[in-house]
Amino acid sequence: MDEKTSEKKKDKVATFVGIPQDVFAWSIGIGFILALLAAMMGFGKLQDWDAKSGWTHNESETSSERFLPEPTVIEVGVPGRCDATASSRWYYWQLPPAKANALSRGIVWFCYASHQLFMWATIYIAQRLRARNPDSGLKYSNTMTKYQWIPLIGNMAFHAVHLAQTHWTYDATAQDVSEASSQSSVIMLLVFVLLLEYRDRGLFFGWPSSQHKSKVSRALRLDLGPINLMRKYHGYAFAWGAIYTFWYHPMENTWGHLFGFIHTWLLMLQGSLMFTKIHLNRYWRLLLESWVTIHATIVAVQTGGPSSDLWAMFFFGFMWLLVMTQLFGLTFWKKLPWWANPLPFLVYIIICIGLYGFYFVDSEGRHWIRLNELVRIPSIEYLAVVWTWFWLWLFLKIEAFIKRRVSNESDRPISAAMEIVCIFLCLIMYTLLVIVSYLVQELDFKVDLIALMVMLTGIFSLLVCITMMLLKQIMRPIRNGKIVPSPEHSSSTKTIEMNGKENGVVDNDGFLAE
Repeated sequence: MDEKTSEKKKDKVATFVGIPQDVFAWSIGIGFILALLAAMMGFGKLQDWDAKSGWTHNESETSSERFLPEPTVIEVGVPGRCDATASSRWYYWQLPPAKANALSRGIVWFCYASHQLFMWATIYIAQRLRARNPDSGLKYSNTMTKYQWIPLIGNMAFHAVHLAQTHWTYDATAQDVSEASSQSSVIMLLVFVLLLEYRDRGLFFGWPSSQHKSKVSRALRLDLGPINLMRKYHGYAFAWGAIYTFWYHPMENTWGHLFGFIHTWLLMLQGSLMFTKIHLNRYWRLLLESWVTIHATIVAVQTGGPSSDLWAMFFFGFMWLLVMTQLFGLTFWKKLPWWANPLPFLVYIIICIGLYGFYFVDSEGRHWIRLNELVRIPSIEYLAVVWTWFWLWLFLKIEAFIKRRVSNESDRPISAAMEIVCIFLCLIMYTLLVIVSYLVQELDFKVDLIALMVMLTGIFSLLVCITMMLLKQIMRPIRNGKIVPSPEHSSSTKTIEMNGKENGVVDNDGFLAE
């Protein structure tokens, strides 16, 4: 009772002007991005920037001086503009290649690398301390410490730097890497969210989560070992996905850029608030995951061209994920009868049938033909979930096999030299992601954007899975000089209890969380 009373007192003290410290920091973050984006739109207006999209290139007063037009006509011999699919891969908001130089390229890549390494370092230091020192005080609470303030302030600083850099040299990394890589980094991130939330909400109407005990549920439920591994080490991948796409785009004053930068900031804000209770808030997490629906729709409206209904594929595609999977992370669904879960999807399908059957038409004016658009995005993401889960599962099996052969070493902490090797290999894996993205751009792969995006998502996911296994070797909890059992190393149904005991936390909706 004394310990519980002490904890309550600590939680009560962890406020600022009567507001929980983590909520106060979150509010600062929201206020910051609103102010920065207002400055982004304002500074762009002062420069007379009005580049809404490539389709308005000839209507703009300044775009013809700043950018090349969309490659709607094949330009023989011109890289990135010399085939029929070039317009789908060409990123409009970049300097003409002839105007790009070593300075414009070098500055943005230096900024990106600095931002990336900074965020990874803050996550690594905090997570390593928590794994090695149980008395570090790093646990999920409302208290803000240097391990949250430093990344929060750092991310703010890099956002200000990016705005200044845009108005100095303009170009972001889009000059050197494929547009598909930027989109794939975000898709990978969204797929990883589906995996890390799988334990509590499954994939289909809240099923098969760890709360479902029937034989069918147990038989069809994915092994939880890879899920727990993802929950433990997702922060590094999320930081890469958000920061990589953040530096891919210049801070141009369009609505598509604005809503995109909101999304990347929200993800960085979530990462900055690691080990806080707001990091676990399910409504906040749902907003982070579903914001892509708003952003993708706005971008499609902005860039889709005259009389285009391309936005429908993005809006209804991501809405499928929302009503079939994402909603069921909210715990009030657990209190409703089972038949209530499919109701949002039923309403969604009725609306879609009405719109695609009687309103949306294809290029030949036919109804119903475009109905297949509904399944494109969800099918890619669900298949990517299985792809990622499989590699983590396979790597865990290989690791278990190796450890059985050298069981006498399994309880010894990793040496400092091996820790450095693992860190170096992680950096190599992420560097390979960027190199692949560069080669796709440099070699001018003549593949449709969506197909290229799917391929890159698969490659990115595989390489990031390797980094998670490397991090697992470093972060194993150590007590009294020996490694102790850790929940992300187990696939048993007791994993949930182990997680709760290790972390000592139940999230705000009553579910145990990492």
